[in-house]
Amino acid sequence: MKRIVFLLVCIACFTAALFAADFGGIVSGRFEVEGNDETRVIGAVGFVPWFSLPIGEADFYLSAGFRAIFEDETLLVPELNRLEFTFRPLPSLAIRAGRIPWQDPSRFTARGLFDGADVVLDLGRTRLGMAALYTGFLYKETAAITISPADTKNYTASFDWADFANTYFAPPRVLAALYGEFPGFPSRRGHLYAGLMAQFDLSDADERFHTQYLLLRHSLAYRAFDLAAAAAIGLENTQADGVQAAYAFTLEGGVRLSATIRDRLSLGVRWASGDGPQTAAFFPIIWEAQGLVLKPGFSGIMRISAQYEVRLLPPLSAIAGCRYYLRTDSTSFSDSYLEDESYFLGAEIVGSLLWVPFSDCAFSLNTGVFLPQTGAAFAEQTPVRFTLTLETIISF
Repeated sequence: MKRIVFLLVCIACFTAALFAADFGGIVSGRFEVEGNDETRVIGAVGFVPWFSLPIGEADFYLSAGFRAIFEDETLLVPELNRLEFTFRPLPSLAIRAGRIPWQDPSRFTARGLFDGADVVLDLGRTRLGMAALYTGFLYKETAAITISPADTKNYTASFDWADFANTYFAPPRVLAALYGEFPGFPSRRGHLYAGLMAQFDLSDADERFHTQYLLLRHSLAYRAFDLAAAAAIGLENTQADGVQAAYAFTLEGGVRLSATIRDRLSLGVRWASGDGPQTAAFFPIIWEAQGLVLKPGFSGIMRISAQYEVRLLPPLSAIAGCRYYLRTDSTSFSDSYLEDESYFLGAEIVGSLLWVPFSDCAFSLNTGVFLPQTGAAFAEQTPVRFTLTLETIISF
């Protein structure tokens, strides 16, 4: 009789959990054409089912799937996107563990998915957090961990099922961070983010590359104006060079020009130190392209940009912009057409359309051209480069 009662209780609990659970999926597609010396066409299709379940004071979320990449050959890549367990033992305390999305206070040094734990204490006007994260189990193309110059060697080998262990995983790094969020500082319209972060190189490289960062970000909004500034000071530790300092900052301001349509005109600058007599090249933990066509990393690069965004119709938005790239050293950025040591690389003109006919369906078209003759660093015979991408996301 006890066994029957226990079985009925288990069935009831399982049924209740099923009714409380939510599940669905995301189908994504990306088609890209790049033109330089020759035209390169890349396609990718992904399918990611997801499942979420509330468990008392906790929540469980799982999403995993695969991506098919079409270029010279078809490559099927599996990936665990998120495996997140969120526990709230107190109304002011949240603990996340598993494979979780996380970003540092500067928003350009480390962001994306990481394995580990993040603890946030909400004190009302102040939020304090700490995180311990690991990168060595992530898919390398998604994680884009290229903080050390030696990491790029890991990305030259494409993923191969026959050599899964050596071609799938990102370089192993441990991140430890303490950070805080201070709304209303120094005025009620301001918002300050600050933190300290350390990165420890666990690779088997002969020269390990450890870094520490002081990270700051402040945003301010007043009527039609908004302003955001972020900065990072990094200390890079190697056996050969000892401790060297590196710096980076971003500044962007925007204004809404019309009261009748939703639009925004913005100006911005991004700057990262290069390798020189007084500074080291700033290496963020993740590699992130600074452009659509030229695609330099942040190290040793300065970018000046202007952009106009407008909502043409409720489901349709458009963006037009221009970016100009400069080098802050002569070694961090490399290209086969570089000929002169000039720091002026050139201008890029971009445009995009975003169409969201339904809340769970979106299409985007992005295009741009890079004009090397607007700078002085590229050879005269350098061709104009272009990129065209079409992306779609459907969720259900």
